[in-house]
Amino acid sequence: MKRLSSSIFVFTLSVILLGVFFILPISAQKREGEGLTVSPPVNELSLDKGAKSEQTIKLINPTKSVVGVYPKVMDFRAKGENGEPDFYQATDEMSKFALSKWLTFPQNKVVIAPDKFVDFKYTINVPQAAEPGGHYGVMFFASEPPETRKDVTNVSLASMIGSLVLVKVPGAAVEKGFLESFNADKFLYLKNDVNLTTRVSNLGNVHFKPKGNITIKNIFGKDIETLTVNESGGNILPDSIRKFTNQWKSEKFLFGIYKANLSFVYGDSGKTLIGTSIFLIIPWWLLILIIILLVLLITLLVILIRKIRKKRRAKKA
Repeated sequence: MKRLSSSIFVFTLSVILLGVFFILPISAQKREGEGLTVSPPVNELSLDKGAKSEQTIKLINPTKSVVGVYPKVMDFRAKGENGEPDFYQATDEMSKFALSKWLTFPQNKVVIAPDKFVDFKYTINVPQAAEPGGHYGVMFFASEPPETRKDVTNVSLASMIGSLVLVKVPGAAVEKGFLESFNADKFLYLKNDVNLTTRVSNLGNVHFKPKGNITIKNIFGKDIETLTVNESGGNILPDSIRKFTNQWKSEKFLFGIYKANLSFVYGDSGKTLIGTSIFLIIPWWLLILIIILLVLLITLLVILIRKIRKKRRAKKA
């Protein structure tokens, strides 16, 4: 048995040493090959019909090897409610908010030396017949040449890095937001950890970046806390809903009914959305204490009622 245990120990130690000598170098190589970045990651502009604007994207290569990338343009829209972009190639039926056909660039390949950067220039040509409102595209840089076929899969997107381009065309732009919902994730909380969710839809034809606060008040109307909504400055694209989540934690002793008041401002005209959510906070230890007291009170009442009944029966007898 001792020999068998020794053999198992030697085998286990060998596996660990192999992992140290082989797995760690592979991980280091993966980290060394990563890191190509673009700046700015998002470019927001306002351009008139017929305007021509030259823009620059800085491609930074912090690695120790030469990197070659191929520029490619696509359009994007909102994907789900968390602000993630959904990239696509627009057809004539999908061109209402598209931007990719307005983007042109002079070079089909960019080579970046180790620890260097390149200023990549591209041009936005706004047609005279452009629809007023928002238009959304992305300048991608892929590790492989663009395919001749038009469909692009999520697998091919995984090897790209890009800079989003959001353009507002002045004119009959419609800014119209709607508060879909504002509420806490539950009514009763046993500790001071409340999650508040705000869902806002964009019913207009131009993106907007809402800003607002949540003011939490106690049952007496006193302000307890103020939270900032959309602190990161995320946009809501047309025909989409975006969700914003705020977490409220407090070290104070909280007990009772609380009201959360939302005030949201969006658009160039400063339109306002308001909402209210009510929830109850009872610390778990206090809830247990209340339950124990209620049980004791009910028990005492039962005992007292039984004694009274016995006395009545005794008198009748």
